[in-house]
Amino acid sequence: MFKGFSRRSVERIKNVWGVGRVWHGTGIQHWLQHPLVQERINLKISGTPRINRFEYFLQKYLKDKLPVEHALTLGSGLGELERGLCQYGFARSHDGVDLSDEAVRIATEKAQATGSNHLTYRTADLNKIKLPPNIYDVIFGISSVHHIQNLEHLFRQVQQALKPGGYFFLDEFIGPTRFQWTDAQLQTMNEQLRGLPKELRRRMSDRRKFKEIVIRESVGEIIASDPSEAVRSSDIVPLLGEYFEVLEIKGYGGAILHQMLYDIAGNFSEGNPGSLDRLRRLFILEDELTASGTIRNDFAVIIATTKV
Repeated sequence: MFKGFSRRSVERIKNVWGVGRVWHGTGIQHWLQHPLVQERINLKISGTPRINRFEYFLQKYLKDKLPVEHALTLGSGLGELERGLCQYGFARSHDGVDLSDEAVRIATEKAQATGSNHLTYRTADLNKIKLPPNIYDVIFGISSVHHIQNLEHLFRQVQQALKPGGYFFLDEFIGPTRFQWTDAQLQTMNEQLRGLPKELRRRMSDRRKFKEIVIRESVGEIIASDPSEAVRSSDIVPLLGEYFEVLEIKGYGGAILHQMLYDIAGNFSEGNPGSLDRLRRLFILEDELTASGTIRNDFAVIIATTKV
């Protein structure tokens, strides 16, 4: 039985993902921000680099059914997903919930500024959230579910809140809980990091410094940074099948690229000759290691539906 995070931990999490939101640095710090990485993910999910995972979902599962009546995003952050889906005429009503009051405020302001009056936001703790029954056609969990400790509660809420035949779309980190990287991951990341020219190891957060090594931080260190980080990430896929019919699990890597490229991803650019070819070779290496079973996909798009 999970009792949820302490009040102090909740305030820490709200700060990390609100005012101090971790993805608000300058330049490309994270692997997922890199255009070539996004093209690679698109290819793995949709079969073409030009169609992203959300377009793939809409085309395959909701073609000729748009707009849906009601949709929900769990952990909506600053509202980028909801505003982005507006171009497809996705939903007549789209709700977003987030733990951070500041994120909700900003998302609301941005929706109002674009005249998207069908987008509404509120604060909620996904470990304790209560959702109305049988109301949503689609519920999204985008890089938020791996921050949830009480997965059983959340999945039960999503299960009963979806209409019959409704969809639960996840784009999630499903790798090692609390970022406890395997020995194989660490060995490969550090071998590849050591093989990079010094200029490609220059940190985006401080251009005077260079990335020398990837380490496995202790569970205590991870919790001190963000008590919710990858709290039960490795449990997500096994638990999903108990509550939903899982239609697709499409892994898209990250077991090497995620941590190895952290804070240096922006160095791989046209401005650094040969760097993009190096990045493509890293893609190939990660794919080969995944195919051999040496590593697993740490990230995946998962599409599930209500059980009949």
